[in-house]
Amino acid sequence: MSRLNASFITQLKNAINTSNFSAKDFIVNDYSSGKTLINIQFKYNEKFDFEITEEEEIEIVTEKSPFASSLRGSSERKNKSTVNYVVFSPGEYKKTDKIELYDIGRATDSIRDWCNCIYSEISHQKEDDGLFDDLREQIEEQLKSNVEDENEPFNSEEIGRINKKFDELFANFEELKKENKITQDELNKVKDELSGFKSSAKVLPKGLWARITNNKLVDIAVTFSKSKEGKAIIISQIKKLIA
Repeated sequence: MSRLNASFITQLKNAINTSNFSAKDFIVNDYSSGKTLINIQFKYNEKFDFEITEEEEIEIVTEKSPFASSLRGSSERKNKSTVNYVVFSPGEYKKTDKIELYDIGRATDSIRDWCNCIYSEISHQKEDDGLFDDLREQIEEQLKSNVEDENEPFNSEEIGRINKKFDELFANFEELKKENKITQDELNKVKDELSGFKSSAKVLPKGLWARITNNKLVDIAVTFSKSKEGKAIIISQIKKLIA
C-alpha cells in the first residue's frame, strides 16, 4: 500500500501537466516500504527519474559541562529525525540533484523544475549534436576553400577588415542588451572574447587563427543557445568572418 495519498500523487501528475510534458510521458511507481516513497521515470529515457525519499538521519551532539576540565566531563546525545528529499536526474547543473524538502508539498515545484531540466537537456542535445556540429563542419569546409596562405600572418588591411567585422558583431550584441535580451555581464564577456580575437589576429598565422576563433565563436553560440536572437547573430557573423 502506498504511503502517499492518492490526492498528493494526483497533484504531482498535475504539476507535470503544467510543464512541456504530459503525465502520460512518465511511469509512476509508489512504494509501501523502504526509503523511496515514489519514483517517477521519463518513459523515453530511463536515466531521467524523480524520487521523493524519506530518510532517518542521526545527529550526534556532544555536550560538555562548563565545569569539566577533561573529556570525562562530556557526553554525547543522538538526535534522530526523519527528513524528506527530492532526488532527480538530470539536475539543473549536475547529473543528479538532491534537495531537502522542508515541506513535502513543495515537491510539486521540484517536479516542475525537473521537467524543465529534462526539456532543456533534450533540447540542448539536439542543438549541440545537430546545428552546432553541422556548423563546425561547414566552417571547416569553408576554411579549406577560403583561407589562402594559411601559414602567413594577416597584413594590416586584413586586420582592419577583421576588426570592422568584430565591431559590427559587438554592435549587434549591444542592441540585444538595450532590448534586455542579454545581461550586462553577458555583454561584457562577449566584448572580452571579441577583443581577444582581434588581438590574436595580429600574432597568429591565418589558418590557425581562423580555426581557433571560429570554434570559439561556435562555443559562444552554444552559450547563447537559449537566445534565438543571439544565436542567429553569432551564426550569421561566423559565416561572414570566414567568407
